[in-house]
Amino acid sequence: MFVSAPGIGTDAGTVYMYEWGIGLDGSTYDTWTQCLTIDSQSPGSNQRFGHKIEASDTGDILAISSKAPGNAGKVEIFVRTSSRNDDSVNHSFSLVQTLTGVTSDGSTLNTEFGESMTMSKDGSTLIIGCPGYDDSSAADSGAVYYYKWDADGDSTLTYTLQQTLSAVDTQANMRFGSSVDINDSGTRLVIGAE
Repeated sequence: MFVSAPGIGTDAGTVYMYEWGIGLDGSTYDTWTQCLTIDSQSPGSNQRFGHKIEASDTGDILAISSKAPGNAGKVEIFVRTSSRNDDSVNHSFSLVQTLTGVTSDGSTLNTEFGESMTMSKDGSTLIIGCPGYDDSSAADSGAVYYYKWDADGDSTLTYTLQQTLSAVDTQANMRFGSSVDINDSGTRLVIGAE
């Protein structure tokens, strides 16, 4: 289980990993124990790392968003580098990619990239909401980005942008992408707007 604390350390943020452990009697599993702390690779005040978290069903791929002032929001992608089935107590994750939000004019202000996220069960599809995105005709109309894991099949094991979605009836302050959800197989997507 992953639990975020975006307000810790002058809003720098951190994420804790907990695992289900053996109970005091030795025969039942009934205790959550913190086993790892994950920090941003670009820490700093007001980053609020851990604003949102999504993990693949196995916990091998982890997407963690930050408010990241100056980057219009960002999502850091971590992959498990330790074994998950060997009862190891030495868990580890490595940063493999950082995705950032950018506005239509190329600036990095107030797009709220990573304000909402959802991931398919196997982690092959990642959807990132950007409700503060301004298109050419409407402020805060919003956008949603669809990323595919290892899209070219060459085992690069990163996400590649496949499509940018916007509302058919875009309006100012619509904030399309304020909430997103996807089914387990990554074939159906629901997008909310305010």
